[in-house]
Amino acid sequence: MSEHQYFGRTYRDSERFNTPYLCKIPFTGFYIGPQGHIVLCCMAQGLHLGHINDIDDLEEFYNSPVMEKYRKQLEDKKYETMNPCNLCYKKECVQKLWPFKKSIGAQYFDNFDSDWFARKEGKKVPLRYLEYTLSNICNADCATCRSEWSSKWEKLDRKFGRKVSPMVKIEDKNIAKIEKILYGLEHMTIKGGEPFADIRNIRVLKKLSEVNPKCYTTIISNFHVITPEAMNIIKKLGKINCCASVDAVTNETYKWIRGGDLTKTTDNMKRYFQETGKRVTVNVFTSLYNFFLLDKIKDYFEDKDYIRTVNFNNYAINPIYISPSLLPEYIFNKQMEKLETAFLHKNKAGGLNVIGTGWEDLGLPEENRKEMFFKEMDKMNKHRGFDLCDYIPELKDWKNGTL
Repeated sequence: MSEHQYFGRTYRDSERFNTPYLCKIPFTGFYIGPQGHIVLCCMAQGLHLGHINDIDDLEEFYNSPVMEKYRKQLEDKKYETMNPCNLCYKKECVQKLWPFKKSIGAQYFDNFDSDWFARKEGKKVPLRYLEYTLSNICNADCATCRSEWSSKWEKLDRKFGRKVSPMVKIEDKNIAKIEKILYGLEHMTIKGGEPFADIRNIRVLKKLSEVNPKCYTTIISNFHVITPEAMNIIKKLGKINCCASVDAVTNETYKWIRGGDLTKTTDNMKRYFQETGKRVTVNVFTSLYNFFLLDKIKDYFEDKDYIRTVNFNNYAINPIYISPSLLPEYIFNKQMEKLETAFLHKNKAGGLNVIGTGWEDLGLPEENRKEMFFKEMDKMNKHRGFDLCDYIPELKDWKNGTL
């Protein structure tokens, strides 16, 4: 039995699921984007493997040579060099990404081994993992977003003189193709846009509740609106994790960053917990807008019985004008030291991935970085009707040169 080393640990080849160079996603499923493109995962959206319009049967495609090519490369230990997977490898090496290979763990896949051997015997197997986005339809205009991801941003991007992306959505006729593969799934993730703003997601969830209610389902939502119909369908799913995207915890900072009402959002989170008995996972997207608020977000949710955990794993690198690395390195590191201390006893708070990310040299002088940030921020100030700096003193001090 052969062994190999990876980041200082020895693995045996028989440990298929725990073998580090085998990203689990190509061996369990794929991602379908709002334009209908099928890609290996959400990190590989530039490499289109096919389009749902051109594929009659998604399970046939999953078992096709197109997908097998990438599985074979991973089996041949080419993770470090193969496109697009080498992107994750490089980020893992410098601790700028929690390995996607570990992000969908063994607890989700009871059939990984049996599917492995069936595939080796040339047999077709069902999809076990599906991540999809039906559209970029959204009911929010988050300051960190753009029209590519939110239909509500189309007018803003045009107003701000930025690149404008139109509303996109998978055609209705193709939803039946997704419904056809639900029976074998062990884990499904729904993203947006805003999943609850596109009512076609309710159709998919209803079908899932009928054919495969034990599938572990993750929904990434802003929790601005959850209709009674959606709530009733959710209650029929035995294993569900609804994640709320919350990037600030005062009324003013939440409104500025997320474009919504914090009380309304938290009320929906409480209602979800009361009606389903399941706690909410909070996902925080770290940008320069809330970089000085992360400890406050952690503390806010610490004693809330409706919260399962708070994740700080998403860090802004794009668009560049919201990146915390726009700060001078010494200011960034000073705030990181503060956060490291605050997160020593993290309790409900998940991993503070931003600490592993570290400051990046963006190749711009500090004055240019500062000018870029406040120029773009001022556009949102005018749109919101108030200045975020009035509620985050560190940003105001940096702007005035006194931080």
